[in-house]
Amino acid sequence: MQRSTIQRRRRSIKAKAIPKKPGTRERALSAAAEILRRDGYSRLTMERVAEESGVAKTTLYRRWPAKAALCMELYLEVAARELHDPDTGNIASDLRYICNTVVRLQTRTVAGPAFIGLIAEALSNPESSAAFLAEFAERRREITRRVLKRAIRRGEIRAETDVDLVIDALGGATTFRLLQRHGPLSAKFADALVHLVLSGCKEPQPNRARRGM
Repeated sequence: MQRSTIQRRRRSIKAKAIPKKPGTRERALSAAAEILRRDGYSRLTMERVAEESGVAKTTLYRRWPAKAALCMELYLEVAARELHDPDTGNIASDLRYICNTVVRLQTRTVAGPAFIGLIAEALSNPESSAAFLAEFAERRREITRRVLKRAIRRGEIRAETDVDLVIDALGGATTFRLLQRHGPLSAKFADALVHLVLSGCKEPQPNRARRGM
């Protein structure tokens, strides 16, 4: 075997053995997540993210015009890992999975403080945050909308069901508990919420003839 070939193979093996350094995006998101966990949204600044990630502040602002945009991407990244379309064949099971996963996201991961920060941003800067918050809302609703439309096609819920209203009812109740903390965000809550919402939009069951008639 030629010496040049051996050297190329050695370089290739060495390159594979060296861990790949996280990119700019990964370092920024990791730093933002750590600050959110440790100090909350109010203490999150682009300056602190730049300092803790080693990413230049100008680079951060080119990708994320504000810290809320950074939080949106962080939330969606965590949600993409945790949440998927269950397609169990049953609308109640699908929605229970989605609600329970969202509860877990908002209570046990950095998605919770990121989401609270986005709500705070919407209240304090409604005009400047309107565009990316609208995008955020739309992307968060994709899976649930798909599940509900599939249930309509299957005849599990009424054809005239207002899909967006159902999503608002499920998401609104969960968000209210997250903010108010007047009751537990738990699997029991999520299951009861799905049952309550579906009771208003399921197809009525045909009456069965009474026995003996």
